[in-house]
Amino acid sequence: MATRHLLFEAGGLPLAAPAELIRSVHEQLRVQPVSGTRGWFRGLAVAHGKLLPVTDLGAFSGRRSSTGHTLELAESLGMAGLQVDTVFGLSTTPVSEVALDRDEASFSSDENLALTSQAVVQEDRVHRLLDIAALMQSPVFLDIAETDI
Repeated sequence: MATRHLLFEAGGLPLAAPAELIRSVHEQLRVQPVSGTRGWFRGLAVAHGKLLPVTDLGAFSGRRSSTGHTLELAESLGMAGLQVDTVFGLSTTPVSEVALDRDEASFSSDENLALTSQAVVQEDRVHRLLDIAALMQSPVFLDIAETDI
């Protein structure tokens, strides 16, 4: 059976994630801000009767803020939601290795987003594969406390 990926966009960057790592996609999820947290941390929402910490994936990546959908991650990864702009749907297109052009190189070398060297290419759009497990273990992702710099 072919691996399925959810295709989406955050902060203008087309991304993909293995579908089995996404528990659900919320179109309208009310998020309560939490004071003393970084700007990219949206706050807490309630999904399926549990608190769900929500991170703005666009802002976290250093791009523009994402608005729209929230991807609730599978419980096996931990409780987390990623706010994204657009969800394109599921794809069974196999992943392929991608060569980075000079413009992408500076962004994709950003370890905060945990991008792999693979992508799902569909409809002339290259959706970079996001390593969600690595993202969830990243000290930068876990440190939501606002800092005084």
